[in-house]
Amino acid sequence: MTGKPGEFEAARAIRREQYLTVELPKLRARVRAEVERRGLASFMNRTRWEALCAAVYAELPFPPPFQLQSVLGERESLWDSDEVDYWGDWSGESLEPLVSIEWLRVVPRYRKHVGMLVPDEVVDASDQFRALLVRLAAPCREDDRGFWIYGYASADPATLTPPVETPT
Repeated sequence: MTGKPGEFEAARAIRREQYLTVELPKLRARVRAEVERRGLASFMNRTRWEALCAAVYAELPFPPPFQLQSVLGERESLWDSDEVDYWGDWSGESLEPLVSIEWLRVVPRYRKHVGMLVPDEVVDASDQFRALLVRLAAPCREDDRGFWIYGYASADPATLTPPVETPT
């Protein structure tokens, strides 16, 4: 990298300030408009999302993979939860912007490769993840496809069912 010492940090600070003062307020307005248009209610805020992310790293044996649906994003098909062989990235950057998360589908298990002649081992942290969600009073539901954590929903999350889609 070329340039004077501190130029990178200064440019990064300028970009961050631009994001916080211009882009994020515009995004919030778009999310708010879509939430109102669809009649959704908010169930999570930045503090709750950050607490969940911190607890995942502090309390679970691995960060579970997840599928994120944004309020503004196109509806995507669900991936097959039986084929997961990786960990999730629960750092703040991978979930940003938190304000736009409609739901997360979390699969707190993964297939660990053991060897060529040995079947993969399934590492499951569902019990620990369930306990974490209960302790945090996270608005969620559980079904055979995973845990669904709601940022926005049309009703009380305790009465919701997960999106009706088949895995792809």
